[in-house]
Amino acid sequence: MKTKMNVSIPGETIPQLVEFWAHAPGSDTPAFVSFDENGEKRSLNRRQVFHFARRFAHRLRRLGARKGTIICNALPNSLERLICDFGIVFSGAVSMNGQIFRADGEDFLDSLQTSECFMVIVGPSAANRARKCLLNEVPEGCEDSVQSTRLPHLQKLLYCVRDDCDPTKDFISSLEDSSLPEFMENVVPSELASVMTTSGSTGYSKLVKLTHQNLCHFCLQVKAIEHLASGSRFINCAPLGWAGGYPQWYLSCGVTRYFLDMHDGPPRDLPATIWKTIVEEKVVYGFLSPMYVNAILSNTASWQNVSWKPKTLCLAGQPVKKQLLDIIGKLCESVDINYGITENNLVSTHRITDSSTYIDGCAGYPGFGVQVKVVDKQRNELPKGKSGEILVCSPSLCQGYLNNDEATKSTFTDDGWLCTDDAGYVGEDGKLYVKGRQSDSIMRGAYILYPGWLEVKLREVPGVKDVAVVAVPDKVLHNEICACVLTDDVMGSVVGRLHENNAADHSVDTERQQTSVMPSSTVSSVSEESFNEDVDEPDNASFGFLRLQSKGLTDHLVNTQNDNDSKYGGVKGPSVSRAGKSKELERIRTEGVHTQLTTSYNKTKALEKPIKGEKGNHGDLLSLEQRLREYADGLQVLSEKDAMRMVPKYYIFVDKFPLTSTGKLSRKEVRKTATALLDLC
Repeated sequence: MKTKMNVSIPGETIPQLVEFWAHAPGSDTPAFVSFDENGEKRSLNRRQVFHFARRFAHRLRRLGARKGTIICNALPNSLERLICDFGIVFSGAVSMNGQIFRADGEDFLDSLQTSECFMVIVGPSAANRARKCLLNEVPEGCEDSVQSTRLPHLQKLLYCVRDDCDPTKDFISSLEDSSLPEFMENVVPSELASVMTTSGSTGYSKLVKLTHQNLCHFCLQVKAIEHLASGSRFINCAPLGWAGGYPQWYLSCGVTRYFLDMHDGPPRDLPATIWKTIVEEKVVYGFLSPMYVNAILSNTASWQNVSWKPKTLCLAGQPVKKQLLDIIGKLCESVDINYGITENNLVSTHRITDSSTYIDGCAGYPGFGVQVKVVDKQRNELPKGKSGEILVCSPSLCQGYLNNDEATKSTFTDDGWLCTDDAGYVGEDGKLYVKGRQSDSIMRGAYILYPGWLEVKLREVPGVKDVAVVAVPDKVLHNEICACVLTDDVMGSVVGRLHENNAADHSVDTERQQTSVMPSSTVSSVSEESFNEDVDEPDNASFGFLRLQSKGLTDHLVNTQNDNDSKYGGVKGPSVSRAGKSKELERIRTEGVHTQLTTSYNKTKALEKPIKGEKGNHGDLLSLEQRLREYADGLQVLSEKDAMRMVPKYYIFVDKFPLTSTGKLSRKEVRKTATALLDLC
């Protein structure tokens, strides 16, 4: 059992914590160090962080900021971003994360509108994404007196400039004058300090309200995980505006935090840049995404004979697979695995020193001050070992969603518990085991995609009658995105990886680049009870297959493989596996009998002889396939430089979808089918 511990921090509000470290012994100790791929480092010591934030707070007050004013910080990771965040809080205002996921910026504008934002801090360049999104609302020259019908509360647009050649224009340099007036509002723990944004992959973010008390408890939680000594070198690759990227270890322990400088965009090889900094700066503790750690591990030459390795790496932001714990003894001595959500920050954690003891999905013990329970559909608490929805309660739990009473009411119980929508169970060992999202959301790496908006877009493609976007397993990103497409004319189950050149997928297993045809039959409806029973007990042994009426597609796809390679601009088209024929699969195909197939059958991908159908013309399929690929390649949900483009990697063509007894789509069955057809189970 995890033993209880007493931890404390030197303050009850964020300004108090920043002030403490500015006056504690070692005030000249570097507090924050940013680095880029060229090895350039910029730093601020503890005293500078405190005084620069106070001076910027005075500037904000002069511009009209007051207690409770919402100020959006749309700067990328940088020292400028950090000082602006602290300065906003010192002024008594509330700092809101200005993230942009959608290429059209509608999620950003919606957040400004919903929050009734008073001011936005951006980079001055017209190429800056936030500035670009605001150009229609705030034309050049109107930054000091904004008048926008869509954003009626927005009054100021504040530019934050970096200019290494001219200190008079440079934001950080402008705060170095010790004669400048300073300001620090007298805030109390119960007042709002920050508005963090949930994943914007639905198209629109929810705005999470966090008080000083919430954030200070988060500082207690991380200190309970690892009580780092003052001045210890710590690295965190998460964005500053996100829960995982918040400077909690500095505020609680006084560490020297290293982070990526994203002022000029992300480095070309982000994992390599992070690891190089860890080694050169002798970082003792790292908070990293499993995706980046996997990339580092795969480059053996980068770590095999280095002179320094961190003591512990903390993996968070996405589920951790057991195979990734090979880093123990190679990249570090131990691994901390955290499970958390924006609304509550840390939920659970545990330290792994022996990878053989780890079970996939194990999220550890509840964090400091956190209560966890697992409930059924009626919100009755379930016994250990029984799966249901995970509920959380903690002093770090947010105050709901800003100006969104409907979402707040649906997410929080009357007695103050957060409904995570995650499925899991508490084991006999007292640890929490997380099985995934109960809803339709797809966790891909550190991002969560809600497929509804993407399905709407895909339905606009000519020839698509309907589409269901679901998650399929991925070794690195936890899930990949699969579009199961219902077409007007094409019948049959054709599986293929159409979107192949995704920048985030360079380390993903290439054995998946296959296209297959599975047998045909009819699908009976799935009861609501069986749909919900999916979370009761872990069971990956068998899958129910969706069996469809095939229309003779396989032979044409095989024969046109080379044509597809050139026709689609060098992106490989479908390639059909020639595995041996399975008698059981052939029996199901000919007799149309519904049965359960174990994973051993999943390795038999295609029949030896293609299935002949009524139609010999396959132009409709190839035309549709081409349009889908062009759409996926052109869709930019995230920024152009962001590797996490939320588009389907796999497509499956079907002639019907399984339904529940209520007539709704059974995504559970669709996920099972897609996983089996792609041989990803």
